[in-house]
Amino acid sequence: MQYGCILSILADVVSKVSLITPIACLLLPLAAEALPYGGPDGGDAPAAEITDTLSGARVTAEKGIIPPRRVTQEEIRISPGVADAIRRFAGVQVRDYGGVGGLKTVNVRSLGSEHTGVFIDGIQVDNAQNMQVDLGRFSTENLTSISLYNGNRSNLLQSAKEYASASSVYLEYARPVFPEGRRNNFRGGVKEGSFGTVSPSLTWERAFRGGASIRVNAEMVRSDGEYKFHVSDWRTGADGTIAGYDTVMTRLNCDLLSFRAEAQLFGGMDGTDWNVHAYYYDSERGLPGPVYKRADEYPLSEDRQADRNIFLQGRWSARLGERWSLAAKAKGAADFLEYSDVPELRSDLSAATFLYNNYSLYGSVSALAEILPVWKMNLAADAQYSYLDANLKDFAYPGRTTICAAAGNIFTINKFEASVTLLWMGVHDNFLTGGERSDSWRSVIVPSIMANWQITDSFSVNGFAKRSYRMPTFNDLYYTTVTVSTLKPEDAVQFDLGALWSGTLWGTLLEARLDTYCNLLSNKIIAVPTSNQFRWSMYNIGKVRIWGADLNFSASRDFGKVSAGLNSRYTFQKAQDISDPSGDTYGGQIPYIPLHSGSANLFASLGGWRLDITGFLTGERYTTSVNLPAYRLDPWQTLDVAVAKTFFLNGGRSLTVRLTCNNILDRQYEIVDNYPMPGVNFLLKVEYSF
Repeated sequence: MQYGCILSILADVVSKVSLITPIACLLLPLAAEALPYGGPDGGDAPAAEITDTLSGARVTAEKGIIPPRRVTQEEIRISPGVADAIRRFAGVQVRDYGGVGGLKTVNVRSLGSEHTGVFIDGIQVDNAQNMQVDLGRFSTENLTSISLYNGNRSNLLQSAKEYASASSVYLEYARPVFPEGRRNNFRGGVKEGSFGTVSPSLTWERAFRGGASIRVNAEMVRSDGEYKFHVSDWRTGADGTIAGYDTVMTRLNCDLLSFRAEAQLFGGMDGTDWNVHAYYYDSERGLPGPVYKRADEYPLSEDRQADRNIFLQGRWSARLGERWSLAAKAKGAADFLEYSDVPELRSDLSAATFLYNNYSLYGSVSALAEILPVWKMNLAADAQYSYLDANLKDFAYPGRTTICAAAGNIFTINKFEASVTLLWMGVHDNFLTGGERSDSWRSVIVPSIMANWQITDSFSVNGFAKRSYRMPTFNDLYYTTVTVSTLKPEDAVQFDLGALWSGTLWGTLLEARLDTYCNLLSNKIIAVPTSNQFRWSMYNIGKVRIWGADLNFSASRDFGKVSAGLNSRYTFQKAQDISDPSGDTYGGQIPYIPLHSGSANLFASLGGWRLDITGFLTGERYTTSVNLPAYRLDPWQTLDVAVAKTFFLNGGRSLTVRLTCNNILDRQYEIVDNYPMPGVNFLLKVEYSF
């Protein structure tokens, strides 16, 4: 496939690395133990209480009117990818279609991935497929923070688009930090694991005069993706006889070969701050398709997909006096997709190839004014233009211009803080239909209000009410081979009330948080895969009501030289289709939303060693809003274990070894119907910094 050319050149190199890695992983820790440590007295180098272990930078947590949820630094480190880290949030479902190359998307509070904005350093990621950002494209390398905001982030001086999403996931990169006297940092690592997975990575950081610095990072992933799974199907015939099968199969066409390269330039002085981020991602993968039996054979998919994603973005901010601040953001992106549709059951037919080229330009300006000591206002305006090209006959060739303007107000009176925001969005579509250009225009006003009352130093209550609105995307209307151009825009209203308590009891640091919420959606757009992950079917559900509660609890304590703790999350969500009281779907739980779900992470550290035990639990779900036994998906539970050790060497060097074993109980389960997930699997990482 034409977009995978660069990958084939590097594949041989990676295959050779995969032979070296097991030996290196065994020998390097032994060699490190023989070398003197870099601690002040020959022992392990002390770790700061809340220090970014990648860069040494102190992590400053933004509180916000509605406090965000965050994945801890170590939980980011033990997660194979961003998707694995995000699924630790309460109220979040990560849709995973299995394997290293499977699509991974995030859904918050049953609103759908289309209502979840994913931001990198404050600039939204352009959605590549069905407004669902594939989290598998992003690595945890160099990430210092992953935060989840329900409603919207209440930052001062932010773009208008940041007010638009019903919920937002922010990926923040750490600025490089250099030990005294050093101007260069190097970090190299190799990950190797199950399913023929091997992933080398390299990072270089350089400090310049005037406080500027640069980071260049590259990573490659190769995996055959093959794993065994159990499948059975027993059915009762009209005559009462039971027939079926029970067997073990191998998941095929799950291979992935990808290359990612990023460069980030940081700078700022005298009240200014700026950075520039260039991103390149190239991949080729198999689309495994669902597993189901037809006649005497399994029609396993042989379809292929190649992607090339490129963007260049930058942001700048400056403080202009005591009461004024100004910020600007810009981004240009190009996404190329090649899909090969193989007729698996018709060997006499050749594969059909579909090419899609999506281009996007985005710009934003915002200004912050302190009008009164208790009142600050943020004014922002954004504009974005997107265009989709394809090699299809009678294609629509759509172009979309989106304009946003927002006025955000933050009021602070003693221990009470509130945010009142008004966002206006206008969307103009221009497309080809019947050989002629047509256009459409829609505009909407999106208000929101958020409040927080710090009753005591350790206890606060907060809440918000917000409207969210989204148009059907290019992918909804034009990307897929099964298109529905009559989709209605989706409208959502959110209500939230929560409480947060933190304190110390018997020497133990404790934090408990409860959020209750109600979401009302009209014309909810449901996207489900048809024969594979590329061909989707979209349809509207008239009305959906979601009642839910998220509970987070964490505890940590030092027992002499041992530090231990617990991070736990539980979610209850009643997400019902209430479109038609006389219909079969009325009152039914909407597709793929469990009533109960949760996770827990137990950790302990001693002498530089770290042990993490993480469990995930998801209750039963249904593939349609008709909650009949035939459409039921079984509940599932998994248990993961990770062990890590960092060896500090002379000259500021360090060696980190981390072994992660996922699904150690070898549970057979499906997140998406007929897309079996892997059983027990491991990932070993060795990283050397100097």
